[in-house]
Amino acid sequence: MSNFYIYGRKPIIAALKSEANISKIFIQYGTSGDELNQINFLARKNNIPVTTYDKGKFQNLLKNANLSLENHQGVIALKEIGQALPLFQLVEEALEVNDKPVLLFLDEIQDPHNLGSIARSAESSGVAGLIIPDMKSSLVTPVAFKTSAGALEYLPYSIIKNSLNTLKYLKEKGFWIIGTDMQSDKNYTQLSYDFPLVLIIGNEGKGVRKILQNECDYIINIPSVGKTESLNASVSAAIIMFEILRQRTLI
Repeated sequence: MSNFYIYGRKPIIAALKSEANISKIFIQYGTSGDELNQINFLARKNNIPVTTYDKGKFQNLLKNANLSLENHQGVIALKEIGQALPLFQLVEEALEVNDKPVLLFLDEIQDPHNLGSIARSAESSGVAGLIIPDMKSSLVTPVAFKTSAGALEYLPYSIIKNSLNTLKYLKEKGFWIIGTDMQSDKNYTQLSYDFPLVLIIGNEGKGVRKILQNECDYIINIPSVGKTESLNASVSAAIIMFEILRQRTLI
C-alpha cells in the first residue's frame, strides 16, 4: 500500500465514513461550512489529527503533493489507497455476495476523470468491482478519486497485468464477457443480463481492442441518431450499467 492525497469535501467525508486509513487532514485557514464541520467531527471521532495552514502554506502543500491548485475546496487528506485486491479475491468476494455479479473491465481508459465518473456510476448501480490493466490505463489517482465523489472508497478494484489471460480466467470462473462496439447490430437493451458478467468499456478514442472483442460472448451497441461519432466512455458505461440494474430490479 502507498500513501496519496485526496482532496475535496465529499470525497474526504466518504473516506472518513468508510473508516479508510487516513493519517492526517489539512485545512486551509478561513475555510468553513457544514461539510467542514462534519470533517472535523469525524476526524475527532477517529482520532485523526487535523492541521490548519494559512493560504500560502496550504498552496505549497498542494504543489509539493502535485495536486491541482483549484477545486480542492480548502481541505486535503493523506491516506492509504484502499480496496485494491488481487483478482482472485475480487472474484471470490463478488461471488460470495451475489451469484450473478457484474464486474467492469476498463480497457485502456486513460483519463482519470473518466475513471472516476465510471466508478461513481458503477458503485451506484451495484457493480461488484473494477478491473484495470496496469499498462496504458489511468490508475486510481487523486483526480480519479475526487471525480468518483468517494465511490472509489467503497468500490474494490484489481490491477491486472495481462488483459487476455484475465478474461480467460474470468470465463473459467463462470463469467460471460460483454464488449461494446458501435458497429454491432445488437442493441444493448436486447440482451438479458441474467448471468455473472464482465462488461468491457473501451478506450476513449479506440474503443474495445479487437483482441478482447474476440473473447466476448456478446458485443452490444448503444444506438445514436446524432452527428457525433460516439458517446463519452463514462456515459456509455453508465447507460449499460443502469440497464443491467433496471432489468435485474424488474426480475
